[in-house]
Amino acid sequence: MAAPTEAPLDPAAVLRQIKRPRRAVVTAGMPYANGPLHVGHLAGAQLPADIYARWLGLLIGRENVMFVCGTDDHGTTSELAALKAGRPIREFIAEIHGSQRSTLEQFQIGVDVYSGTSRPECFPIHAEVAQDFVRRMYANGLLEKRTTRQWFDPKIGRFLPDRFVRGRCPNPKCDNEDAYSDECERCGHQHAPEELINPRSAISDATPEMRDTAHLWLDMSKVSETLRIWIQSKEGSWRSSMLRDVLDRVLPCLRLVGAVEPQYKELKASLPKHKSRYAQGRQVVLQFGSMPELETARAQLAQHGIQGELADEWARRAITRDVAWGIPVPPELDPELVGKTLYVWPDSLIAPISFTQVALESKSRPRSEYADFWRDPESRICQFLGQDNVFFYVLMQGAMWLGTQQDPHRLPVAGELQLTDVFGCFHLLVSGEKMSKSAGNFTTADQLLGKGYGSDQIRYYLALLGLPEKQSNFDFAKLEERNQFLAGPMNAAFERPISAAHSKFGGRVPDGKLNEKVAQQTSRILQRYARSMDRGDYPSLLYEIDNYARSINSLFTQFKPHDDRHPEPERRDALFSCFYVLKNLMIMLYPFVPTTMDRLRQSLRLPETVFRIDELGTPMAVGHELGQKQAYFPALAAEASTAGDAPP
Repeated sequence: MAAPTEAPLDPAAVLRQIKRPRRAVVTAGMPYANGPLHVGHLAGAQLPADIYARWLGLLIGRENVMFVCGTDDHGTTSELAALKAGRPIREFIAEIHGSQRSTLEQFQIGVDVYSGTSRPECFPIHAEVAQDFVRRMYANGLLEKRTTRQWFDPKIGRFLPDRFVRGRCPNPKCDNEDAYSDECERCGHQHAPEELINPRSAISDATPEMRDTAHLWLDMSKVSETLRIWIQSKEGSWRSSMLRDVLDRVLPCLRLVGAVEPQYKELKASLPKHKSRYAQGRQVVLQFGSMPELETARAQLAQHGIQGELADEWARRAITRDVAWGIPVPPELDPELVGKTLYVWPDSLIAPISFTQVALESKSRPRSEYADFWRDPESRICQFLGQDNVFFYVLMQGAMWLGTQQDPHRLPVAGELQLTDVFGCFHLLVSGEKMSKSAGNFTTADQLLGKGYGSDQIRYYLALLGLPEKQSNFDFAKLEERNQFLAGPMNAAFERPISAAHSKFGGRVPDGKLNEKVAQQTSRILQRYARSMDRGDYPSLLYEIDNYARSINSLFTQFKPHDDRHPEPERRDALFSCFYVLKNLMIMLYPFVPTTMDRLRQSLRLPETVFRIDELGTPMAVGHELGQKQAYFPALAAEASTAGDAPP
């Protein structure tokens, strides 16, 4: 005999179970200020962040959510793009910024501010915040000065970042004469700068030479145990592929020195639990669950004459550059560092804190309120970005945040910068290849609108692609298929109850009772909705919402509320239930297709305050007066000639 299934919770019980932060910050991966936004930017960062910000707005009130973003202005990417365009860099960036802001507005990406790290409203704030970071990390010993060798252009008298030096790829199987100093975009070969053949300066075309230069380096190993504890606390809540990537780096590793594999194998069973793998040169690397376990193993191995060294190369990164275009390093730290600027990665990680302060100033609120969002353990910080940037947003950013604390070797407490929740997304592919400006295979977001699609239709399709879990291909045929559903069955679900109410019930919600099957469906989908929205997992949820919308069409098929030849009590109950479903649909779909749902709200004559989570499962009042139906999801021109009005 099958075990009885557990009855679904009623909507009020579902809503009581949702954990609600006091406030929230949402950020999206910052686009470089070197060109228009392509669909990959939209699908992998801006749109997921916007959906999540709107979800949090439903949950805790939009006034308690800060959604901030902006252009990543500093560094060589923007400098080189402006150079190629023959434009002053500030003028070039301002134009790109305006173009990107316009695109975001067309797609209803509802940021509180879209600024930029070099923009006049941001730069003074950002310089102050970033330099405070550097001073605190330096005082805590997370930064050290190192001297390395770098390309120098003798013709113009300046050091050159890797992207400012081009030459022949050192891969003998590749003939690319325009490879970067550190990698070849044609064959993917990564190499030391000195290996580049026939190097030339991208600025002057002179032959560069290697010279010594001093920079600040971040040592993440100083806080690696704290990072490990934090990351492991996210098991079950963070996306598994992303978690595995950063955890595999931060777990402590011991590299055995010399040809000691036979001796190690004899001792392996007696060592603390670990995993082993081969590294370059047939060296053996042992990975442990914690630093104390590694030290125990290290001591045991040493007793048998086996020496080991920490394999923590991942943990050291230069955070300054010889670039004029950026945030200056605080001059008092070291005379040798005067004139250096912050590398674009730490610069961009800090930027959302600066953007939050810019947003507060734009709302005539004190900048100090940023602490209510960033320094309160009861707040939540959610960052959406490409999967290949997870290293920086988890490990580098986590180490930097810890490095600003009074004690960097523990998790943050109230009043300190709180560590963030990171949502990584895989790349959007076109014909099986990553969409990118440099590859020239990208479609701009604006070009899609030029093909006749409504922005909400594109938002809906992109949310279905499942980029949080896998790479996905942009497919116009599937976009069209989804639009046919939205312009057909989904529109019908919106229009039929409104038409029937006007034609048969005086344009008002009829007196009726809720259909039992609809009540059960609602409780189930609300549970799924709360769980999936919290995790930022949208594709399967949207298909379930599609099926929930179909329940309206099922009620019309079964009870015919638009046809007075059928029993009126059943028709009233059915139409009352339709409006119950319709209100829930409108709220649940609002984060995905806000403009269309706002039109539906106007048709239902409900106030804007209806867009909150506690309105789910609450029926529309009997006798509530309705407005007229509108155009919701538009059919494309090719469809319009064959698509008729939805049944009344």
